[in-house]
Amino acid sequence: MNVTEANRYISALNRLAEGATMLAQAIEESAWESFEDHAGIPGTRPIAATQLAQPALEDAAEEYEATHQPANQVPDPEPAKAEDPEPVTLERVRAVLARLSQAGHTAKVRELIQAAGGVKLSEVDPGKFGWLLAQAEAIADA
Repeated sequence: MNVTEANRYISALNRLAEGATMLAQAIEESAWESFEDHAGIPGTRPIAATQLAQPALEDAAEEYEATHQPANQVPDPEPAKAEDPEPVTLERVRAVLARLSQAGHTAKVRELIQAAGGVKLSEVDPGKFGWLLAQAEAIADA
């Protein structure tokens, strides 16, 4: 097997892995939509679908590229920051809160939802999702 042939197989396997991951994420999303989003609900939660993103590997690749640029090549300018940050969705907040709840912070999750003005997550004003997500991530990082 030559290098060109091996690269074709590797590329095909990567596409298969991406497809499997997309399928797992769709199944996960379907599972989340099938039950009430109250943090105190009994039973097991769906396991998060595997993500292909590997931040440590991506950081290492960026560092390598930055240190191994040819001398005559000008680095790309920083991309322009988006004026409107991506809105925080109910699904994103739900995923972070579910992870916290699974990690044993169910009481804190309930307190956050109540502090945001709801008894359950679906009652929280979408305008408060950003604050709620920031508070949840702060608990997760603690």
